[in-house]
Amino acid sequence: MMTDIDTAEVATDSQRIRAREILSFVTELQPWLRENQSLAESQRRIPQETIDRLDEGGVFSVTTPNRFGGADFTTREVHDIYRTLGAGCGASAWVVWATAGGNLWSFAFDDDVVAPVYNSPWVGNRTFAVGGTSRRMSGTARQVDGGWMITGVWPFATGSIHASHGYLAVFYDDTDDSKVAMTLVPKNSLVCRDDWDAMGMAATGSQTVATDGELFVPDERFSTPAVLASRIDELTEKGKGPRRGGLPRSLVTSTGIALGMADHALDVFLTGVDKRSIPYSPYAHQIDAPMTYHTVGRAHTAIRAAGRVADAAVAQLDRYQADDTEPAEHEITQLHTDVAYIWHTCSTAIETLLHASGASAISKRLPLQLIARNCRAGSLHAANNLDTWMENIGRELCGVPAGPTSTSVLERRS
Repeated sequence: MMTDIDTAEVATDSQRIRAREILSFVTELQPWLRENQSLAESQRRIPQETIDRLDEGGVFSVTTPNRFGGADFTTREVHDIYRTLGAGCGASAWVVWATAGGNLWSFAFDDDVVAPVYNSPWVGNRTFAVGGTSRRMSGTARQVDGGWMITGVWPFATGSIHASHGYLAVFYDDTDDSKVAMTLVPKNSLVCRDDWDAMGMAATGSQTVATDGELFVPDERFSTPAVLASRIDELTEKGKGPRRGGLPRSLVTSTGIALGMADHALDVFLTGVDKRSIPYSPYAHQIDAPMTYHTVGRAHTAIRAAGRVADAAVAQLDRYQADDTEPAEHEITQLHTDVAYIWHTCSTAIETLLHASGASAISKRLPLQLIARNCRAGSLHAANNLDTWMENIGRELCGVPAGPTSTSVLERRS
């Protein structure tokens, strides 16, 4: 007869095998993703064939709660999957990562509400989540018999194109910004504006979604931060909740995307270095120029340094899980700063390689310019903004209050 400990060990072994299988699948898919990332950009969304292949390889299980058949991977495993995926197509990796936000909300709602979302046949990510940081990014709600009438416009809805349901933040008090809630709605009840047209990460299809007038949401699909947080705590105590670390864990795993794009950029540069010439110089081939070695050395060292920072943050989060604890506030600030540093450093390294590649590299048929634009776009995300987090960590070190480490719905208490 197997004990609880034996059962846990078997489950852990099974997950480790599953993680290796997904990582191997994504590695094999890399060349195909690289060939199709320019097509994805032109379509301003991840092509359906890419979604089909990622789904077939189990990649979207990373974003699904384990009680509905999803993965329960360590931070290291998730980070490595994102890095390998990012080295194929940064935008595809961003969509997989961003839709993991829906995973957290799926832990927060009752099973009888969430189960139909995951038990129905579907290809791709089941959910997306958006809003809650400000009224401009969220909708509003008013209470009625049996539920709520919501209305609003939610920009930057990454993952909404291929999802069946969305988690949308709404404010339910005109004057109190702590009165914010999350609602679960079928995507087909929303208007999708197809307005995502960006200079980077264009293929993510992060369009605006909106209601067409007011939309009724029943009480069971509406929940406040206090209730949501309590539900997650309850599941975590039973071993059925999300892994420790919350938003910082999500952001740390996202650095795998930046590092993957940097890996790809360095591969692209090195592939052409013995063929590319340097006009108006004495060098027939770029590899003959001493400056080339400095360029490669700087880029490689920057990527390696960013990777070491990511490794430390990943290990720290896996220790929280092993110790059954959450990061303290000052640790969260440092993790945010580490994430911003990694994204900025990878983006700068890629741009160093782009600058050294000459005018031919600006052609859209060549991948380096696309990688550079995608990584810089990711670094400009509010959560990854280096200036913001350098100030925050500096404030903490000087004993001056820093800005909030999170403004998402779960960190509020209504």
